Amino acid sequence: MRKEIIIFLVILGVFFAVGCVDDEDSDESEPSVPVEEVDNGVAAGAEETGTGTGSDIVKVEIRNYRYIPQNITVKVGQTVMWTNNDTVLHDVVGSGIESDYLQKGEKFTYTFEEEGSYQYICSIHPWMEGEVIVEA
Repeated sequence: MRKEIIIFLVILGVFFAVGCVDDEDSDESEPSVPVEEVDNGVAAGAEETGTGTGSDIVKVEIRNYRYIPQNITVKVGQTVMWTNNDTVLHDVVGSGIESDYLQKGEKFTYTFEEEGSYQYICSIHPWMEGEVIVEA
C-alpha cells in the first residue's frame, strides 16, 4: 500500500511540474476562435509601472509568470484589463478583486471606484504580485 501511495505522489508531482512549465518554443498557434472577455469586477477595487489617465482602459499583460507592468496608477472610475498571455492558468486575486482562472488569451477587467492601494496576486502562483494605486 505504501509503495502505491509513493508512486501516485510521484506521478502527481510530474503532472504538476509539466503544467507549470512555459514552453516558449512551442509551435502551438493562437486560438482561431476569439476568446470571450471575462469580466467579473465592476466594484471598487519586472519593477515596471504604468499610469492611466481619463477613461482609458489600462492594460496589464500576464506573461512569463509576471504582471507587466507590475505596478500601475489609475484614476477613480478607470478600468484595468489583465490579459493572460502565458500558456498556463493565472488569476487576479486580492483587495476585493477576484477573477476566474484565465486561460491563454482570456481577459479580466475591473473598474476601480474608490481611491486606495489594491495589491493582488495569482492564487496559483503566489509569487506573482502586482499593485494598482487609485488616485482621485
